Amino acid sequence: MVHIRRCIALLQATLMLVLPIVALRPTSSSPTSSISRRDSIQFVAVVSASSFLPLMMMLPIQPANAARGAAELDFEYYMRDLMGGNKREGTVQASKPPPVPPPRTLQGPLLPLLLDKECSQSCIPVKALIQQLQTTTKSSMSTSTIIQDIQSSVASIKERTYKSFYAKAPWQKEDVSDQYYFDFTSYALWKTAAVMLPDNTDRDKFARSVGKLLLEHLESGSTNPLLRPPSTSNGELTLVGSTAAIQQALQLFQSSGYCKEFRIRTTDDEIGDRNNKSNLPVFDELDDESIAIGSNVDCLVSVIEPASLGASLQINGEQSRFGPDFVGTTLAAIWDKYAGISSSWETFFVDAVYRPNPKDYFPNEQLFQFTLTKKKRDKQ
Repeated sequence: MVHIRRCIALLQATLMLVLPIVALRPTSSSPTSSISRRDSIQFVAVVSASSFLPLMMMLPIQPANAARGAAELDFEYYMRDLMGGNKREGTVQASKPPPVPPPRTLQGPLLPLLLDKECSQSCIPVKALIQQLQTTTKSSMSTSTIIQDIQSSVASIKERTYKSFYAKAPWQKEDVSDQYYFDFTSYALWKTAAVMLPDNTDRDKFARSVGKLLLEHLESGSTNPLLRPPSTSNGELTLVGSTAAIQQALQLFQSSGYCKEFRIRTTDDEIGDRNNKSNLPVFDELDDESIAIGSNVDCLVSVIEPASLGASLQINGEQSRFGPDFVGTTLAAIWDKYAGISSSWETFFVDAVYRPNPKDYFPNEQLFQFTLTKKKRDKQ
């Protein structure tokens, strides 16, 4: 305590000595020799520090690894700002991203529906884009001409962005069965769609059309459909009754290699394991009652490491929210058809790992936040 009082007294005496000197420093009318306010403050700080340093050495020495307190951090911040200015981005740099794992192999009957290397009409997004363009523009161009325009644009975007995507996540073969090449191709296709569909309403219709067309193909095949419609005893459409189809669709995305894991729940909590392995019901009768009286029901769907994650993050970084979406649009189509429910959703990207550096952000999860409401009947 005595040391601290002596230090304070010495600092006060130093300031009493230095401030008059600063006031008496000569000034000049010449712009090259004028003394700024910052120069004066720096002069005071240097003289004060040189006088204060000997007594600081008399204080008890703390261990080198001792944590600095708030006063020390504040003092360092203000002194650095006085002497040279603080950087807006701070002094802590972002860490290096974690190593990129080897690409997964996408396979199965779902893959050619999602995307192919040539972006032909056989894949759902291209088919949906053609339909939306023909509906919106009412163009007289033939389907083959539109396909050529799409493929030409995709090839051009791929050529410009090849190096940047390959540097972030190198693929092992140039085929959509490779996770990272699938990601690269989906980016080029959705950027093409963004150019051809500048209106947000048309983009939303295109996105929902992707889900509806995909659901139609999953249901097709009388002997072995990829997704079986739910059976109802009285023909009534319910949210609970759609749960089985939702689970089937998510499991199909996982088994094809599109995503590593998934999780669906109605609240943002930790009840239930990933993939709902605990067999807890996603929805119950209370949710159906809420829908029936016109209330909303919220639902969260987490997709871990989707194959189009890099493309979505890149487009999001370009200040656009129109990115590749296969899962969200498919679930929306299922709720619309099997539960008579209208859905809207927001997409977020989550880094579930705690990182002490606030500049570190390495998301691996695509989170869909759905709001489900009763579908309005069309006016006759």
